[in-house]
Amino acid sequence: MRKLISGALCATMALSLSMTASAAITGDEIKTYGTPFLITNAGQGPGGKMARLLVSQAGTVELDTDYFYKSEPQPEDLEDLEYSSLVVVIGSTDKGLGASGITIEDELKRLEVMVEHAEKIELPIIAVLLEKDKRSDIETNANERCIDAICPHAEWMVVVADGNTDGRFDKLKEEYDIPLTVIDTTLDFTELAKEAFVKE
Repeated sequence: MRKLISGALCATMALSLSMTASAAITGDEIKTYGTPFLITNAGQGPGGKMARLLVSQAGTVELDTDYFYKSEPQPEDLEDLEYSSLVVVIGSTDKGLGASGITIEDELKRLEVMVEHAEKIELPIIAVLLEKDKRSDIETNANERCIDAICPHAEWMVVVADGNTDGRFDKLKEEYDIPLTVIDTTLDFTELAKEAFVKE
């Protein structure tokens, strides 16, 4: 009898964990890409390095073998390998821009060149937002401008829920017909990566 109760309890706990895990990722279905893929950032924020770490923690792909990170890829860098996708993590900070010695105008010009070349070589862009909503009400702020530079050209958007409190990405999804997947927390990007990037 005790074994039956224990077994039932384990099954209930497993079901509960499964439901919790599935609830952490909502919205459109997770798209699947092969390897290798390239991670970069838009806005000189810490998001690109954060994504690199979270993907590494997934344990299914290996850095510098299955995926790569470049903070400011030049057009030729996008053709180093036959990348399956370009993962662009959006986020801008004054500190990041200052450390790079550039202005947001410089950064936007760089992003424009990067996006144009990615489209030219038909490299799919995945727009990712991992940080909470730090955007101001000023439409011309750096984060909003980086979103405008990347998202309309993306074939998939992955956004942390706290970064979409104003429905910004829902509007982009509707306007440009781009699939939108929402993760509850930044850490959920690790689970998403396990499904999205399949080692070849």
